[in-house]
Amino acid sequence: MKSNISIRNYFVFICLCFVALGVVPANALSLGEGVALPVQGTFNRAVWSPDGSGIALAGERYKGLYYADLFGNLFTISDKPLAGWKFRWSPDGQGLVYRVRDDEESTTLALMCSKRGEEGSKQLTPWLNDLFPPTVGEDGITYRSGDELITVDEDGNVIKVHSLSQGRGVLSRVMSVAASLMLGRLTGATYTGFACALASQAAAGKPSKGVYLDSESQIWVVDENGNRRKLIDVEDEPGYCAPEQSPDGSKYAVEGFSGNLYVTDARGGEPINLGEGHNPSWSPDGRYVIFEVTTDDGHVITSSDLWVASADGSERIQLTNTPGIEGSPTWSPDGNYIAYIVDGQVYIAPVEP
Repeated sequence: MKSNISIRNYFVFICLCFVALGVVPANALSLGEGVALPVQGTFNRAVWSPDGSGIALAGERYKGLYYADLFGNLFTISDKPLAGWKFRWSPDGQGLVYRVRDDEESTTLALMCSKRGEEGSKQLTPWLNDLFPPTVGEDGITYRSGDELITVDEDGNVIKVHSLSQGRGVLSRVMSVAASLMLGRLTGATYTGFACALASQAAAGKPSKGVYLDSESQIWVVDENGNRRKLIDVEDEPGYCAPEQSPDGSKYAVEGFSGNLYVTDARGGEPINLGEGHNPSWSPDGRYVIFEVTTDDGHVITSSDLWVASADGSERIQLTNTPGIEGSPTWSPDGNYIAYIVDGQVYIAPVEP
Protein backbone atom coordinates (compact mmCIF):
# COMPACT_ATOMS: atom_id res chain seq x y z
CA MET A 1 0.00 0.00 0.00
CA LYS A 2 2.95 2.36 0.04
CA SER A 3 5.99 3.32 -1.97
CA ASN A 4 8.85 5.65 -1.07
CA ILE A 5 8.41 8.24 -3.81
CA SER A 6 10.08 11.54 -3.09
CA ILE A 7 10.02 13.38 -6.41
CA ARG A 8 7.75 16.32 -5.77
CA ASN A 9 6.56 16.97 -9.30
CA TYR A 10 5.68 13.34 -9.82
CA PHE A 11 3.68 13.37 -6.61
CA VAL A 12 1.71 16.42 -7.74
CA PHE A 13 1.20 14.87 -11.18
CA ILE A 14 -0.24 11.71 -9.62
CA CYS A 15 -2.61 13.72 -7.45
CA LEU A 16 -3.92 15.75 -10.38
CA CYS A 17 -4.42 12.79 -12.70
CA PHE A 18 -7.07 10.87 -10.69
CA VAL A 19 -10.63 11.65 -11.77
CA ALA A 20 -13.56 12.45 -9.51
CA LEU A 21 -15.48 9.47 -8.15
CA GLY A 22 -19.13 8.68 -8.60
CA VAL A 23 -21.31 7.48 -5.70
CA VAL A 24 -20.39 3.89 -4.92
CA PRO A 25 -21.20 1.51 -2.08
CA ALA A 26 -18.64 1.16 0.72
CA ASN A 27 -17.89 -2.45 -0.18
CA ALA A 28 -16.74 -1.27 -3.62
CA LEU A 29 -14.29 1.32 -2.26
CA SER A 30 -10.57 0.60 -2.18
CA LEU A 31 -7.34 2.55 -1.90
CA GLY A 32 -4.82 2.88 -4.67
CA GLU A 33 -1.08 2.89 -4.07
CA GLY A 34 -0.04 5.38 -1.40
CA VAL A 35 2.45 8.09 -2.32
CA ALA A 36 4.75 9.59 0.31
CA LEU A 37 4.40 13.33 0.76
CA PRO A 38 8.01 14.57 0.47
CA VAL A 39 8.32 16.32 3.84
CA GLN A 40 10.94 15.80 6.51
CA GLY A 41 9.83 14.88 10.02
CA THR A 42 7.76 12.45 12.04
CA PHE A 43 4.04 13.10 12.32
CA ASN A 44 1.00 11.82 14.19
CA ARG A 45 -1.88 13.17 12.12
CA ALA A 46 -2.63 14.72 8.72
CA VAL A 47 -5.77 16.79 8.00
CA TRP A 48 -6.63 18.29 4.62
CA SER A 49 -7.25 22.00 4.31
CA PRO A 50 -10.88 22.84 3.37
CA ASP A 51 -9.79 23.88 -0.13
CA GLY A 52 -7.65 20.77 -0.65
CA SER A 53 -4.48 22.75 -1.40
CA GLY A 54 -2.49 21.37 1.52
CA ILE A 55 -2.44 19.38 4.72
CA ALA A 56 -2.08 20.33 8.39
CA LEU A 57 0.26 17.99 10.25
CA ALA A 58 0.56 17.18 13.95
CA GLY A 59 4.13 16.60 15.11
CA GLU A 60 5.41 13.54 16.92
CA ARG A 61 3.55 12.98 20.19
CA TYR A 62 1.37 15.91 19.08
CA LYS A 63 4.14 18.40 19.82
CA GLY A 64 4.12 21.02 17.09
CA LEU A 65 1.70 21.90 14.30
CA TYR A 66 2.73 22.26 10.66
CA TYR A 67 1.31 22.97 7.23
CA ALA A 68 2.51 21.28 4.03
CA ASP A 69 1.48 22.09 0.48
CA LEU A 70 1.28 19.37 -2.15
CA PHE A 71 4.78 20.21 -3.39
CA GLY A 72 6.20 19.15 -0.04
CA ASN A 73 6.96 22.64 1.27
CA LEU A 74 6.64 22.54 5.06
CA PHE A 75 5.75 25.52 7.27
CA THR A 76 5.87 25.57 11.06
CA ILE A 77 2.71 26.91 12.72
CA SER A 78 3.81 26.16 16.29
CA ASP A 79 6.50 24.07 17.96
CA LYS A 80 4.73 24.09 21.34
CA PRO A 81 3.57 20.99 23.24
CA LEU A 82 0.00 19.84 22.51
CA ALA A 83 -0.34 22.08 19.43
CA GLY A 84 -1.10 19.05 17.24
CA TRP A 85 -3.79 17.54 19.50
CA LYS A 86 -7.39 18.03 18.28
CA PHE A 87 -6.67 21.13 16.21
CA ARG A 88 -9.32 22.52 13.86
CA TRP A 89 -9.37 24.54 10.68
CA SER A 90 -10.74 28.04 11.28
CA PRO A 91 -14.28 28.96 10.14
CA ASP A 92 -13.05 30.53 6.90
CA GLY A 93 -10.74 27.61 6.17
CA GLN A 94 -7.70 29.87 5.96
CA GLY A 95 -6.18 29.20 9.36
CA LEU A 96 -5.81 26.73 12.20
CA VAL A 97 -7.28 26.82 15.70
CA TYR A 98 -5.28 24.92 18.29
CA ARG A 99 -4.24 24.76 21.94
CA VAL A 100 -0.72 25.01 23.31
CA ARG A 101 1.13 24.45 26.54
CA ASP A 102 3.81 26.98 27.38
CA ASP A 103 6.29 24.17 28.02
CA GLU A 104 6.41 20.44 28.74
CA GLU A 105 5.91 20.92 32.48
CA SER A 106 3.14 23.51 32.27
CA THR A 107 -0.44 22.66 33.24
CA THR A 108 -1.96 25.78 31.68
CA LEU A 109 -3.11 26.06 28.08
CA ALA A 110 -4.05 28.83 25.67
CA LEU A 111 -6.17 28.77 22.51
CA MET A 112 -4.41 30.07 19.40
CA CYS A 113 -5.39 30.91 15.82
CA SER A 114 -3.03 31.15 12.85
CA LYS A 115 -3.73 32.45 9.35
CA ARG A 116 -2.11 31.28 6.16
CA GLY A 117 -0.01 34.07 4.71
CA GLU A 118 0.27 35.89 8.05
CA GLU A 119 3.21 35.92 10.42
CA GLY A 120 2.72 34.38 13.84
CA SER A 121 -0.42 33.24 15.65
CA LYS A 122 -2.99 35.13 17.66
CA GLN A 123 -3.72 34.13 21.25
CA LEU A 124 -7.50 33.91 21.70
CA THR A 125 -7.70 33.12 25.42
CA PRO A 126 -5.75 33.74 28.60
CA TRP A 127 -3.70 30.86 29.99
CA LEU A 128 -6.20 28.44 31.52
CA ASN A 129 -5.99 25.34 33.68
CA ASP A 130 -8.91 23.58 32.01
CA LEU A 131 -9.21 24.36 28.32
CA PHE A 132 -11.01 21.64 26.38
CA PRO A 133 -10.63 21.02 22.60
CA PRO A 134 -12.46 23.70 20.57
CA THR A 135 -15.19 23.25 18.01
CA VAL A 136 -15.49 25.43 14.92
CA GLY A 137 -18.73 26.40 13.21
CA GLU A 138 -20.61 29.19 11.49
CA ASP A 139 -21.08 30.95 14.83
CA GLY A 140 -17.33 31.07 15.49
CA ILE A 141 -14.87 29.16 17.68
CA THR A 142 -16.42 27.59 20.77
CA TYR A 143 -14.43 26.27 23.69
CA ARG A 144 -15.18 25.15 27.20
CA SER A 145 -13.23 26.40 30.19
CA GLY A 146 -14.35 25.62 33.70
CA ASP A 147 -18.14 25.92 33.81
CA GLU A 148 -18.50 28.18 30.80
CA LEU A 149 -19.01 27.61 27.10
CA ILE A 150 -17.57 30.57 25.23
CA THR A 151 -17.76 31.48 21.54
CA VAL A 152 -15.21 33.89 20.07
CA ASP A 153 -14.31 35.09 16.59
CA GLU A 154 -10.92 34.58 14.96
CA ASP A 155 -9.60 37.69 16.69
CA GLY A 156 -10.62 36.46 20.14
CA ASN A 157 -13.59 38.80 20.47
CA VAL A 158 -16.33 37.28 22.62
CA ILE A 159 -19.54 36.54 20.75
CA LYS A 160 -21.46 34.45 23.26
CA VAL A 161 -21.03 33.08 26.77
CA HIS A 162 -23.08 30.36 28.41
CA SER A 163 -22.69 29.30 32.04
CA LEU A 164 -23.08 25.57 32.58
CA SER A 165 -23.50 26.09 36.31
CA GLN A 166 -25.66 29.20 36.66
CA GLY A 167 -22.74 31.61 36.82
CA ARG A 168 -20.33 29.75 39.08
CA GLY A 169 -17.84 29.61 36.20
CA VAL A 170 -17.33 33.37 36.45
CA LEU A 171 -15.13 32.88 39.51
CA SER A 172 -12.82 30.49 37.66
CA ARG A 173 -12.50 32.98 34.81
CA VAL A 174 -11.56 35.81 37.16
CA MET A 175 -9.01 33.53 38.85
CA SER A 176 -7.50 32.63 35.46
CA VAL A 177 -7.09 36.29 34.62
CA ALA A 178 -5.52 36.92 38.03
CA ALA A 179 -3.10 34.04 37.43
CA SER A 180 -2.12 35.57 34.07
CA LEU A 181 -1.38 38.85 35.81
CA MET A 182 0.73 37.15 38.49
CA LEU A 183 2.73 35.22 35.88
CA GLY A 184 3.35 38.33 33.82
CA ARG A 185 1.31 37.00 30.88
CA LEU A 186 -0.86 40.06 30.40
CA THR A 187 -2.06 39.91 26.79
CA GLY A 188 -5.01 40.99 24.74
CA ALA A 189 -6.43 37.55 25.41
CA THR A 190 -6.19 38.18 29.13
CA TYR A 191 -8.41 41.21 28.73
CA THR A 192 -10.73 39.06 26.64
CA GLY A 193 -10.87 36.55 29.50
CA PHE A 194 -11.76 39.35 31.91
CA ALA A 195 -14.45 40.51 29.49
CA CYS A 196 -15.82 36.96 29.43
CA ALA A 197 -16.04 36.93 33.21
CA LEU A 198 -17.93 40.19 33.33
CA ALA A 199 -20.11 39.44 30.31
CA SER A 200 -21.62 36.16 31.50
CA GLN A 201 -24.79 37.68 32.87
CA ALA A 202 -25.12 40.18 30.04
CA ALA A 203 -24.78 37.36 27.51
CA ALA A 204 -27.34 35.14 29.22
CA GLY A 205 -29.79 35.81 26.41
CA LYS A 206 -27.20 34.74 23.79
CA PRO A 207 -25.97 31.33 24.93
CA SER A 208 -23.20 29.54 23.09
CA LYS A 209 -24.66 26.53 21.35
CA GLY A 210 -22.47 23.58 20.56
CA VAL A 211 -21.07 20.29 21.73
CA TYR A 212 -18.62 19.90 24.58
CA LEU A 213 -16.81 17.21 26.54
CA ASP A 214 -17.11 17.44 30.33
CA SER A 215 -14.57 16.47 32.99
CA GLU A 216 -16.11 12.99 33.23
CA SER A 217 -15.64 12.37 29.48
CA GLN A 218 -19.34 12.68 28.72
CA ILE A 219 -20.48 14.63 25.65
CA TRP A 220 -23.21 17.25 25.90
CA VAL A 221 -25.17 19.29 23.35
CA VAL A 222 -26.24 22.85 24.18
CA ASP A 223 -29.03 24.27 21.99
CA GLU A 224 -29.70 27.89 21.07
CA ASN A 225 -31.85 28.28 24.20
CA GLY A 226 -29.09 27.10 26.51
CA ASN A 227 -30.71 23.73 27.20
CA ARG A 228 -28.35 20.77 27.32
CA ARG A 229 -28.63 17.02 26.88
CA LYS A 230 -26.22 14.14 26.39
CA LEU A 231 -25.21 13.59 22.78
CA ILE A 232 -24.63 9.90 23.39
CA ASP A 233 -25.25 7.59 26.33
CA VAL A 234 -24.40 3.94 25.65
CA GLU A 235 -24.86 1.43 28.45
CA ASP A 236 -21.55 0.24 29.97
CA GLU A 237 -19.54 2.76 27.92
CA PRO A 238 -17.29 4.49 30.48
CA GLY A 239 -16.60 7.64 28.48
CA TYR A 240 -15.92 9.20 25.10
CA CYS A 241 -13.34 11.12 23.11
CA ALA A 242 -14.09 14.45 21.41
CA PRO A 243 -16.68 13.87 18.65
CA GLU A 244 -16.21 14.48 14.93
CA GLN A 245 -19.12 16.26 13.24
CA SER A 246 -20.32 15.23 9.78
CA PRO A 247 -19.96 17.83 6.98
CA ASP A 248 -23.66 18.74 7.07
CA GLY A 249 -23.71 18.87 10.86
CA SER A 250 -26.45 16.26 11.21
CA LYS A 251 -24.36 13.47 12.78
CA TYR A 252 -21.32 12.84 14.94
CA ALA A 253 -18.74 10.06 14.92
CA VAL A 254 -17.80 9.30 18.52
CA GLU A 255 -15.04 7.05 19.83
CA GLY A 256 -15.84 5.33 23.11
CA PHE A 257 -13.30 4.37 25.74
CA SER A 258 -14.27 0.73 25.12
CA GLY A 259 -12.68 1.01 21.67
CA ASN A 260 -15.99 0.99 19.82
CA LEU A 261 -16.89 3.69 17.31
CA TYR A 262 -20.42 5.12 17.13
CA VAL A 263 -22.45 7.33 14.82
CA THR A 264 -25.14 9.36 16.54
CA ASP A 265 -27.71 11.82 15.24
CA ALA A 266 -27.23 15.40 16.41
CA ARG A 267 -30.95 15.55 17.27
CA GLY A 268 -30.80 12.45 19.46
CA GLY A 269 -31.84 8.84 19.06
CA GLU A 270 -30.17 5.46 19.31
CA PRO A 271 -26.48 5.53 18.27
CA ILE A 272 -25.17 3.12 15.64
CA ASN A 273 -22.26 0.93 16.74
CA LEU A 274 -19.71 0.62 13.91
CA GLY A 275 -17.54 -1.79 15.90
CA GLU A 276 -13.93 -1.26 16.89
CA GLY A 277 -12.38 1.92 15.51
CA HIS A 278 -10.28 4.96 16.33
CA ASN A 279 -9.57 8.42 14.86
CA PRO A 280 -12.67 8.69 12.64
CA SER A 281 -12.98 11.02 9.66
CA TRP A 282 -16.08 11.70 7.54
CA SER A 283 -16.33 11.48 3.77
CA PRO A 284 -17.33 14.85 2.24
CA ASP A 285 -20.83 13.58 1.42
CA GLY A 286 -21.34 12.27 4.97
CA ARG A 287 -22.11 8.74 3.81
CA TYR A 288 -18.97 7.04 5.13
CA VAL A 289 -16.58 7.10 8.07
CA ILE A 290 -12.95 6.09 7.67
CA PHE A 291 -10.95 5.05 10.73
CA GLU A 292 -8.13 2.87 12.03
CA VAL A 293 -8.28 -0.49 13.79
CA THR A 294 -5.28 -1.30 15.96
CA THR A 295 -3.79 -4.21 17.89
CA ASP A 296 -1.31 -3.92 20.73
CA ASP A 297 0.74 -6.01 23.14
CA GLY A 298 -0.62 -4.28 26.20
CA HIS A 299 2.00 -1.53 26.03
CA VAL A 300 2.44 -0.30 22.46
CA ILE A 301 0.54 -0.57 19.18
CA THR A 302 1.91 -3.46 17.13
CA SER A 303 -0.23 -3.09 14.00
CA SER A 304 -2.85 -0.77 12.58
CA ASP A 305 -4.89 -0.74 9.37
CA LEU A 306 -7.48 1.49 7.75
CA TRP A 307 -11.17 0.60 7.53
CA VAL A 308 -14.26 2.30 6.15
CA ALA A 309 -17.90 1.90 7.17
CA SER A 310 -21.17 3.37 5.97
CA ALA A 311 -22.66 5.85 8.41
CA ASP A 312 -25.79 3.72 8.77
CA GLY A 313 -23.69 0.74 9.90
CA SER A 314 -24.74 -1.50 7.02
CA GLU A 315 -21.24 -1.92 5.56
CA ARG A 316 -17.72 -2.20 6.96
CA ILE A 317 -14.64 -3.05 4.91
CA GLN A 318 -10.89 -3.24 5.48
CA LEU A 319 -8.89 -0.95 3.19
CA THR A 320 -5.31 -1.85 4.12
CA ASN A 321 -3.56 -4.94 5.40
CA THR A 322 0.16 -4.31 5.77
CA PRO A 323 2.90 -4.81 8.39
CA GLY A 324 3.14 -1.02 8.87
CA ILE A 325 1.24 1.04 11.43
CA GLU A 326 -1.25 2.97 9.33
CA GLY A 327 -3.54 5.41 11.09
CA SER A 328 -5.16 8.83 11.46
CA PRO A 329 -6.86 8.81 8.04
CA THR A 330 -8.67 11.88 6.71
CA TRP A 331 -10.67 12.37 3.54
CA SER A 332 -9.80 15.10 1.04
CA PRO A 333 -12.52 17.74 0.43
CA ASP A 334 -13.27 16.39 -3.06
CA GLY A 335 -13.55 12.81 -1.76
CA ASN A 336 -10.87 11.51 -4.09
CA TYR A 337 -7.96 10.94 -1.70
CA ILE A 338 -7.13 9.74 1.78
CA ALA A 339 -4.23 11.23 3.74
CA TYR A 340 -2.88 8.99 6.49
CA ILE A 341 0.18 8.28 8.57
CA VAL A 342 2.46 5.24 8.09
CA ASP A 343 5.09 4.80 10.77
CA GLY A 344 5.26 8.57 11.26
CA GLN A 345 5.36 9.48 7.56
CA VAL A 346 2.58 11.14 5.54
CA TYR A 347 1.01 9.23 2.66
CA ILE A 348 -1.76 10.08 0.23
CA ALA A 349 -3.69 7.41 -1.67
CA PRO A 350 -6.46 7.74 -4.26
CA VAL A 351 -9.88 6.35 -3.42
CA GLU A 352 -10.85 3.90 -6.15
CA PRO A 353 -14.31 2.53 -7.00
